Order: sequence, then structure tokens, then C-alpha cells
Amino acid sequence: MTTVIEIREADRDPVGALVAACSPDSLRRRFMMGGPAEPAEVFRRYQRFLLAGPPAGVALLASRGGTPVGLLNFVSETPGAAEIGVLVADAWQRQGIGSALSRWLWASGRWAGWTVRATVQAGNTGAEALLLGQGFRPVPTYERGERDFALVVPDWAIMTDVMKEAADDEDAARADGAQRRATGADPRCRGDRHAGRGRPRRSSAGVPAALLPGR
Repeated sequence: MTTVIEIREADRDPVGALVAACSPDSLRRRFMMGGPAEPAEVFRRYQRFLLAGPPAGVALLASRGGTPVGLLNFVSETPGAAEIGVLVADAWQRQGIGSALSRWLWASGRWAGWTVRATVQAGNTGAEALLLGQGFRPVPTYERGERDFALVVPDWAIMTDVMKEAADDEDAARADGAQRRATGADPRCRGDRHAGRGRPRRSSAGVPAALLPGR
């Protein structure tokens, strides 16, 4: 029997349980931490980001059978631009949880025309595959050991085509063409010629500065 993934807005206790279900290695990759990544400390330090909701963003929790299995954070500091991050419990990785959360977000139709960015640790092939499968493309990176990606979100009908072509087509040039078509579908959006340049300084975790814990 297929287990249904339930997606809803996140709250504190389930997100804490999800972080506790992640290994230190998974947490280090997600937040690009150089030192220890003890789950309770990670949750204490980053809970403002992990639980960010309207108007600062959206936190979507995926559950299976009442067990938290994945979290998507979509955080905006300025209208029209946002950072996205996904965390999936170790036992549920590579089972489509991140893709399901992303599809739910795009299908809402709220973010068409927005520029969405993501930063992952270099070598995190699972995170890179998720982003590329959603139509994100690499942009210049100025932090060692990181890779930056960006997407100008088209409407949902075009987004489904972009995701299908990005997932099915191994030809990077053609996949780039799909993303350009998605961007060009909205006359207000002509790409982001400043992608990766002059952005506000973030932590190595890719967390927007406005949501960093106080020092």
C-alpha cells in the first residue's frame, strides 16, 4: 500500500523532531557547518529560519504516517526574491520528498516571476540533482566550497514542462533552453543578469542575514 505524503505549514515540535532524525553529516551538508552539528544545537541556532512563515517566508513540512520526513524553507527578505532550502531525514532521502515539497510550493501559483536562489555545499550531489530537476541553473559562486543556483519561477503550467525537460534531458544546453523559455514566458522577467553578484552577505549555511541568530 502506498503511503501518502502529507504537506502542511510547519510548526515547532514536528520541525524539532525532523532535525533530531537527521544525522550530523546531513545537518553539516544542509547548513554547511565546519564543526560539530548536534541536532538540538542546530535546531536552537537556526529555528528562526526553519520556522519562518508569512510574511517573511513559507515553511512546508512533509509527513508520512504522522512522522515528519522533510522540510522546505522559502524565505524572502525583499519582494520578488527568495532563498530556498530543503532538509530531509536520513531514512527518507532519495525518495522524492524534496521534489514533492517543491511541486507543492510552485503549484500554489504565488511565486511566478520571483527569482529564487539556493546555495549548496559543493559535492552535495543529491541537493544539486533536486535543484536541477526543478529547473534551477548554476550561477557564479564567490564562496569557496559552495555552489549557487537560481530560478525565475514561471507559471505552474510552464513550470511542469521545465521540470520534466530538466529531469528527462541530460543535454545541459537544452535544459538551459527550457529555463530560458520559462523566464521569457513572463514579459516582466528577462533573467537575472546580476545573478551571484553583489548579494547581501550570508552565513556559510546560505541563510539570509535577516534570519541569522543573534551573535
